[in-house]
Amino acid sequence: MEAVLDERIESEITSWRLPRAQASLQARFWIGLMHAVNAVLRRSVGIGSRGPFDVAAARRRARFLENAIAMVPPRSVFEADEAAPVPGEWVAVGKAQPSRTLLYVHGGSFILDRSDVHNALIARICEKAGARAFIVDYRLAPEHPFPAGLEDVKAAYRWLIETGVDPKRLGIVADSAGGGLALSALVALRAEGLPMPGAMALLGPWVDLTLSANSILANFRNEAMVSTLEGINICTRLYLQGHAPGDPAASPLFADLAGLPPTLIHVGAPEMLRDDSTRLAQRLREAGGKAWCDVYPRMPHVWHRLGPLLPETRRSIEEIGDFLCEMIPDEARGGQGRKEGRRQAGGRP
Repeated sequence: MEAVLDERIESEITSWRLPRAQASLQARFWIGLMHAVNAVLRRSVGIGSRGPFDVAAARRRARFLENAIAMVPPRSVFEADEAAPVPGEWVAVGKAQPSRTLLYVHGGSFILDRSDVHNALIARICEKAGARAFIVDYRLAPEHPFPAGLEDVKAAYRWLIETGVDPKRLGIVADSAGGGLALSALVALRAEGLPMPGAMALLGPWVDLTLSANSILANFRNEAMVSTLEGINICTRLYLQGHAPGDPAASPLFADLAGLPPTLIHVGAPEMLRDDSTRLAQRLREAGGKAWCDVYPRMPHVWHRLGPLLPETRRSIEEIGDFLCEMIPDEARGGQGRKEGRRQAGGRP
């Protein structure tokens, strides 16, 4: 089976698997389109040019493009919660009472706000997992540099626990930069003595701001969704603003990861951030935790956002939903997950 993985990764981690060797025709079309669109977008906001990076323009263009391709499930209901300590919205799909609660931390390189693509992604995960989710709209850099966004995610988690959400029936879902924020938040909250959630699903998490991963250099020409080497460095500087990138609070790959919940990680083999995911799975397992890292050949960064038209997206969302159901008890079924036997029958390592 073809795998875009170097020998170093194969020797470092044994918990990865390759669900599919070739991308579907639909995925190849979207990946090609994203390469072309992002090339234009990068120039328009100052990446690869002599002009300054335009944060406002990056936000406008990213929101326009992402909203244009978003397909939010038709029965999705979004509601703001004025009682929350940080801005955000609840989302549920349909009228059935959800069995689980999720905290969703969206991506966006620490500088981009939530779009309908993020709304569609978490709504579909809620639909598959029988869950409702609180989407935290954390503060963004450069106006609010590290650790502002992290503090907002921690506040949202504390609030959920304080308002009576059972941590055993609570899950974390996060993508890209949101994955790093979510992981850092759990490490800090665990140190405070708060109970950990029942499960965590991370999609292309960015957990090493030192940019030390081999895949940063190896894959920057293959990446369709993350900007460029220059772009990822710009976003890191805008977020940290002089703070040490190796601080475990900023780069949770280097934190003490003991005591964290079972974690499913999805990443594309051509991603610049691929090694963040594979190294994170390894470190979680070395710390005594349960972690599974699924590496999808040819898939771009957080391909889950590309909508239900792609078979890879549908399959990935289904897997995330199954994972959350396995790990988080369903009160209506006497504490059993939807597919409890799948995990013990060899479905996961």
